[in-house]
Amino acid sequence: MKNSLFKVGVAFVLALLLSWAYLFMPQAFFSIDNRLRDFLFVLRGELPKNEAIVIVDIDEKSLKAHGQWPWQRDLFAELIYKLSDAGAGIIGLDIVFAEEDRTSPHRFAAQFPEISKKLSNYDEILAQTFTQTPVIGGYIFTFEKTEEQNTPMVSGVFIEKGMLGNSSILEPKGIVLNIQMLQNSLYSSGFFNNTPDEGGMIRSIPLVMKYEGIIYSSLALELVRIYSGANTLEVIGDEAGVRRIEFAGYKIPTDNVGRLVVNFRGAGRHFRYISAADILSGNFELQDIKDKFVLVGTSAVGLFDLRSIPFDSAIAGVEVHANAIDNILSGDFLYKPADIVIYDLLILWGIVFIFVFVFSLIKSWLLIPFAMLILYVLFELFFILLFKYGMVFNLVFPLAAYSLTLVLSVAIDYVIASRQKEQAKRMLGKKVSPAVMNYLLEHSDEDLVISREVEATIFFSDIRSFTMISEKIGSPDKLIHMLNAYMTPMVENIIRHQGTIDKFIGDAIMAYWNAPLEVQNHADEALRSAIEQIEMLQEINKTITPTYDVEIKIGIGLHTGVVTAGDMGSFGRSDYTIIGDNVNLASRMEGLTKQYDAQILISHATYLKLQGVYKIRPIDLVEVKGKKEAVEIFEVLCNNKIISEDELMKYSEAVKLFRKGNVRVACGIFEELRIENPSKLYEFYISRCNYFLDNPHAEFTPVLKMTTK
Repeated sequence: MKNSLFKVGVAFVLALLLSWAYLFMPQAFFSIDNRLRDFLFVLRGELPKNEAIVIVDIDEKSLKAHGQWPWQRDLFAELIYKLSDAGAGIIGLDIVFAEEDRTSPHRFAAQFPEISKKLSNYDEILAQTFTQTPVIGGYIFTFEKTEEQNTPMVSGVFIEKGMLGNSSILEPKGIVLNIQMLQNSLYSSGFFNNTPDEGGMIRSIPLVMKYEGIIYSSLALELVRIYSGANTLEVIGDEAGVRRIEFAGYKIPTDNVGRLVVNFRGAGRHFRYISAADILSGNFELQDIKDKFVLVGTSAVGLFDLRSIPFDSAIAGVEVHANAIDNILSGDFLYKPADIVIYDLLILWGIVFIFVFVFSLIKSWLLIPFAMLILYVLFELFFILLFKYGMVFNLVFPLAAYSLTLVLSVAIDYVIASRQKEQAKRMLGKKVSPAVMNYLLEHSDEDLVISREVEATIFFSDIRSFTMISEKIGSPDKLIHMLNAYMTPMVENIIRHQGTIDKFIGDAIMAYWNAPLEVQNHADEALRSAIEQIEMLQEINKTITPTYDVEIKIGIGLHTGVVTAGDMGSFGRSDYTIIGDNVNLASRMEGLTKQYDAQILISHATYLKLQGVYKIRPIDLVEVKGKKEAVEIFEVLCNNKIISEDELMKYSEAVKLFRKGNVRVACGIFEELRIENPSKLYEFYISRCNYFLDNPHAEFTPVLKMTTK
């Protein structure tokens, strides 16, 4: 729960920081975002060529054949006539004739008025050409004041809708028009401004601008408008600005200032190019011109009309308009949704919160391939949104959110794992030896704690007369301190002998050997620990007795057998433990120590597993509650329980006689032992012998059947 809340907190802070950067520092990341989108264009590749658009190129070949630019206007008029005669559907000029033709003959004879009137005026020739051909001229808006006083004639009517007077359409301050003679002869014209971004790359172009309160269309938009036959265009927007332009069934989405995000079709020369020299020489096919959108522009390096787009660092500026026309004709638009900020922030927050938790569920060895897969999926998602649905979303912040989420998730998991490791060390350090603890931590991926059957030696210890001790001490706080003073050295001893502490049951301790790791001679290790604990009591009582006025005595039971060991409990809370009948039997062994006044009792199974030399005597055959088979139990004699060899021999002889049914002789020996060495054990056996002597008809059995736990 704490880890989940911590992750939520980290995700919330990260999302807030990224949202702040998105809202208040967008320009700092603008270039990166554009480059990422350019990369998607490169991945998509080129689209099929639109054969309806042709570019007549004033290229190096044309300049070589007809001289440097600007050409004589009569030559340009010839070019336009040839295009018109070839059946061009509509001709757009990515050229502005801002000055009179200085090569016109009539200018050279200006000092001879009579002669001048008879000489050709190339500007008049070109103007006459414009009136007789389907030509749409071009001009340029500037954002600095110019001396030009005229304005272009508007052949279409623009209507603004929904912007509530808050028009955000770009408003230039100046204009560079064709000379008045040429401008007036044109049926219509459009501006051909290209607006590169901060990096010099053209990614969008304005479709409309507002000059001196009147809306004007771009060359590309004007060509399609005239082609469609529409006289009215609607600029639709809201309080945030322009949203789209509509006319004759076309709906063109724009940004809030009326710019079209150009869905570039490919690298330079994607459209059909025909050299102007070939048009003038007649070296072209009529079907390449007939009924086409013909754009006249230049790719010559010296004329400085080269532009950079995502596909190409140097294409002719006229091809940018060709791409825009293609977008409008095909309806294949890119646009930013009206609520782009909300969408971008929702994507950002979703990525942060989803992947903070997703990454925490992935195993470390899968993290890198999984992260790469998700990165690929994200790129595919944005690719589909961009090119299938035309939606332009911010790329840099979602990817930054993803990358930072990955880094933070790894860092969080590392911190949590480190804390858990330290916590595990503290917990395991109380249950197992340092060697076992370190091994478990180093091999945590080997499923050492999965459930399995294993032979183990199980240990139970219990304080005698604990109820009386607790009543005598009285204070719960003092009782806890007393138990801690007793259990701490006992637990340390178990751990020192490679045992695993299972649990504390009030004043009792449960432990086991040979799980989760294998312990050689686990029965010996368990017994040695038990013996040492009995011997340690004398020193422990030297501290406890003066402080609490009580003396601790304990009984220990050991049994060896197969148990089920593993991580058990609920899904939310579990612990490594052992279960099975043999665990219950070990608990009964500890309980029997009270019956026989023994300090350590071991089962026959444990006795058979011992490799060391110990002082052990048989105690009894017992059928414990819940078991049908009798278990032979033995007492391990510690140093502070002194029994001579003679006494031990007599006792062993008496037990053998009793088990064979020779009760009378056995009883006599037990009587001698009680007189020489008073013991609860001897009295218990005498009582059992007397029962059978007093009840000769009772069926004899050496097995003691226990009816209680």
